[in-house]
Amino acid sequence: MTFWNNFKQNNIIFAHRGARSIRAENTMSAFQEALGKCDALEVDVGFTKDGIPIIIHDDTLERTSNVKRFKEFKKPYNVVDYTYKQIKQLDFSSWFIKNDPFNTIKDKLVSKKELQKLPIQRIVKLKKVLKFCKKHNLPINIEIKDMRGTAFNKTAVSDVLKIVHQLEVDNLVLISSFNHSYIKKSYKLSPLISTAILEENNHPKNIIKYLKSIPTKSYHPRLTIAKTKIIQQVANAGFFVNIFTVNDSKNLVKQKHFKNGVKGIFTDFLS
Repeated sequence: MTFWNNFKQNNIIFAHRGARSIRAENTMSAFQEALGKCDALEVDVGFTKDGIPIIIHDDTLERTSNVKRFKEFKKPYNVVDYTYKQIKQLDFSSWFIKNDPFNTIKDKLVSKKELQKLPIQRIVKLKKVLKFCKKHNLPINIEIKDMRGTAFNKTAVSDVLKIVHQLEVDNLVLISSFNHSYIKKSYKLSPLISTAILEENNHPKNIIKYLKSIPTKSYHPRLTIAKTKIIQQVANAGFFVNIFTVNDSKNLVKQKHFKNGVKGIFTDFLS
């Protein structure tokens, strides 16, 4: 059984970094809030200085934590420059209340008082999130961040797969990355674990041949390049196409993508 065997239906909804529009992204609060409102989670994995796979999107700690308040952290606040113990001190949720990045507090889609009552969210280990997914039988897309230029470039994939195997959640996991060499390595190490390549600006040339060469069965293009013709071409060739990030609240927009052959969409707004 693989990741895609978890779904009897098409029209898959991925909770992009959790319920990101009403909770601080990539936190346990965001994942708990997404339960029952999505078909699968999507998370990002980076590494601490001591090699712990953690859930964080950015290469630096500045945007989503209060790192500037701590003298031991120095610019540019690179994640890989600090240990898990150091990073665990940081507050990864208060910034959301202050910045209201999706205007959901302003639009009263979520209560500021409700958010302030929640526990401060700390950095989360990949292992904890996978245990959460196993408990709730919730499929998860793990995006491995591009670790080129760091000490973890050669080991990132094997370190993630090791935890997946240890927790016996191979069937719940989809591994994706913008670094396509990671996807090749994932297939080589664990060919039964589902994978996907990510593309942001341009589609690969001879895309069908390229996907087969990786090999992978899933393709994740950014919404801005997800034109109908190319999507239908890839889907008709038997690949799962999943678009990021679709935040239009109109259901008709989502249905348009699904009719064009899209298997799933990543969204920050969950019903």
